[in-house]
Amino acid sequence: MTFLRTDTVTSSVLLIDNDPLMLTAMGSVLDMQGHRAVLARNEEMAMRSIAEGQFDVIVLSIEQLGSGCAFAAKLRGPEIARDVPIIFLVPELSSSWQPKLSAHGGVFCLLKPVDPYALIELVEKSLWLPHVAHTRSGAPIAHLKQQSDWVKLFD
Repeated sequence: MTFLRTDTVTSSVLLIDNDPLMLTAMGSVLDMQGHRAVLARNEEMAMRSIAEGQFDVIVLSIEQLGSGCAFAAKLRGPEIARDVPIIFLVPELSSSWQPKLSAHGGVFCLLKPVDPYALIELVEKSLWLPHVAHTRSGAPIAHLKQQSDWVKLFD
């Protein structure tokens, strides 16, 4: 028996974590919400996934600031991933980490272990960042152009 999804996928999310149980759980949560989750357990798998497809959001689990920033820089190296927002999963919420993670494409930090509702919320918020919304299937920009009660805050 073959099972096929009949709903439409709203976005493509690359999940990177070395814990297979956490990776599977996050992928399932996002899949149930209509997102296509691609799972990578290490840097090599993540880079191969980026080379093979385009992603709307990257969720990157890190343990140490230095190695996490270096990995994020590699992920954003290929042209196809240069503007993809990154949600960092971190072991602690430290104010000293924020500027460095932001400089490497981080738009949100989420404390581990991950709350599934928070993960869904942050992925969906990331999809509406101006530089992401206009690259997605024309619909978001078409919708925004019809609005008369909003102000553009970016160039």
